[in-house]
Amino acid sequence: MHNQDQKNFYEEAEKTNKKWYSFLLNKYLIVSAVFIVWMIFLDQNSVLVHLQRSKEIKTLEEDEQYYLGKLKEESERLNDLKNNPAELERIAREKHFLKRNNEDIFIIQEERIIKQDSVNNEK
Repeated sequence: MHNQDQKNFYEEAEKTNKKWYSFLLNKYLIVSAVFIVWMIFLDQNSVLVHLQRSKEIKTLEEDEQYYLGKLKEESERLNDLKNNPAELERIAREKHFLKRNNEDIFIIQEERIIKQDSVNNEK
């Protein structure tokens, strides 16, 4: 009886294996699997390339928003310089050190004292 059970088990396993082999060797399944692998990994417009390009588009759109904001700020600043002579004079004096004919400019820089811990600890 034990041999009969083993024989039945092996026969069932063999039938199951034959079903799987016939299923896996089905030409439609093979063609479909190759097509899916091709579309996901190998094609010029594969899913991976599409995801990468979507990420690039998102980054470029964020950059566009940043630069549009900067453009708006700089346009307002330029408009202010064109319409406000006092602002233009302030920028000329502060950034370019321009002066009027009857003025002298003195630039005062703060002296920085560098403390060394090793020198202080030795005393």
